Amino acid sequence: MEKPIVFKNKRGKQLVGVLHLPERKKPPAVIICHGFQNTKTERKYIKLARALREQGILVFRFDFEGCGDSEGRPRDITVEKEISDLKIALKTVLEKCDVDSDRIGFVGGSLGSVIVSLFAEKEKKAKTLVFWSQAFDQKKLFENWYSQEDIEKIEKETVIYKGEKEIGKDYYSENSNKDYSIILSKLNLPILIIHGEQDEDVPVEFSKRLAEKYKNITLEILDKANHKFNDFHSQQELIRITTEWFKKYL
Repeated sequence: MEKPIVFKNKRGKQLVGVLHLPERKKPPAVIICHGFQNTKTERKYIKLARALREQGILVFRFDFEGCGDSEGRPRDITVEKEISDLKIALKTVLEKCDVDSDRIGFVGGSLGSVIVSLFAEKEKKAKTLVFWSQAFDQKKLFENWYSQEDIEKIEKETVIYKGEKEIGKDYYSENSNKDYSIILSKLNLPILIIHGEQDEDVPVEFSKRLAEKYKNITLEILDKANHKFNDFHSQQELIRITTEWFKKYL
């Protein structure tokens, strides 16, 4: 069963999500957090949610403020706001569904990995985490993503456009000097990172370094996958590996 849910964040914006409800009583739960200005309707998230539901796990995928079906402007997105949205999303699930609150996992795609990690460290709700194409080192990534011209323009005009995305000044200022990977030293729980060898946005070496540094991190590299895992075979492997992980740790 798949059930749409509408709820409001602390700023009064309407957020939209979809619950995937298994038949078992008091199931474990997984919350899916999409990447920067992406949406809950990406095929890989839908496939994962349905695969986990078949294993008796409740899943909730939702759009952050300013994304997908939720209210708000993409240019107003910040990490701080998305952490707040995630807190409300989990609260909504716990209020509406009879889940096992001691068996909750999170999936974070790209920037979603940052959101999930900061939330998990603060709220102590997670039993395990899965990161797809993690983007913790925003400082280094920004050096690759934004030119000097981009930086000057965002300072002057408060927003720039990169492809289909609006980059707001608040988000840029918040993250241009941040490496969020330090938060991993505070997370004493099993973590899985899945990264594509052909990732054009976040080099796979970023995840290799984290796996070498932290013993609680397991790294799976998919040889032919890009940042979005949007070729069929990579996506199938992504779903299979993630599903097996949650079957083991939830």
